[in-house]
Amino acid sequence: MDAKLACMTLPYAAYPFERALEGIARAGYRYVAFGTPHMNEPAAVPEDEASVERVRGLLSRFGLEPVMLLAHAQMHHTEPVEGALQQLRLAQALGIPEVNALGFWGYRRFPDEPLTAEEYASNSRDFLSFFAQVAEEAERLGIVVTLKPHTGNTATAGLLRGTVEAIGSTNVRACYDPGNVSYYEGLDPLADFDQVAPLLASFIAKDHAGGQRNYAFPVPGEGDMPFAAMFRRMAEAGFRGPIVVEKLDGDGKPLTPDELDRRVALARTNLERLLAQAGEA
Repeated sequence: MDAKLACMTLPYAAYPFERALEGIARAGYRYVAFGTPHMNEPAAVPEDEASVERVRGLLSRFGLEPVMLLAHAQMHHTEPVEGALQQLRLAQALGIPEVNALGFWGYRRFPDEPLTAEEYASNSRDFLSFFAQVAEEAERLGIVVTLKPHTGNTATAGLLRGTVEAIGSTNVRACYDPGNVSYYEGLDPLADFDQVAPLLASFIAKDHAGGQRNYAFPVPGEGDMPFAAMFRRMAEAGFRGPIVVEKLDGDGKPLTPDELDRRVALARTNLERLLAQAGEA
């Protein structure tokens, strides 16, 4: 499978954006994903050309190609749609082909108060209306928007597929996150994976260990997620998108930049090994 291994800057959120790019590049990645704040500040602001130009310069300096812009906060159906459209325009300005978003949250209060059936239905209607507008602009700009599992209407492969198909745009596709399926739902992420594999534009290589709601997110390849088996199925479905490292903080305790560097480098090594295993099977 000719996939692109990428790393998010998210693990370095407590440090400057520039330091994140430095660590990711030094770990041997050619591709990067970003969009969440660093030290509570966004890397780029859509209406601020100077900030956009700064990001362009940093990407060029570190030899990194952006493959995904995270817009989880802006692409939420309870927020003004203009914020979501601005993220699409930012992606176009930076040459980023994909903007990643989430489904709606499935709980009143996690983990013991899920939405009622009526609340779920209301959220679903509003979500589809919101993403109809997002999809129209994505089609105009030639950007792909992806949705990834995060409870609610993207909680499992089957629900994710149903939501993508309900939006009904070739520019809205799926991004699978097995770690979230395992952590939030307590499900084997491979069990219904074939339902969504043909719709994947990207894949989040988030590992998880210990079962439902156990906060343990080791370096990819060090936990329970069946990555090699998933990569084989993705290859069979013709996947050519990015495989993205997102989370590797283990129990969630703060990590130094040097330790983050070590872990993102190990993640790349592990994923390359697992991709090779998938190709050999």
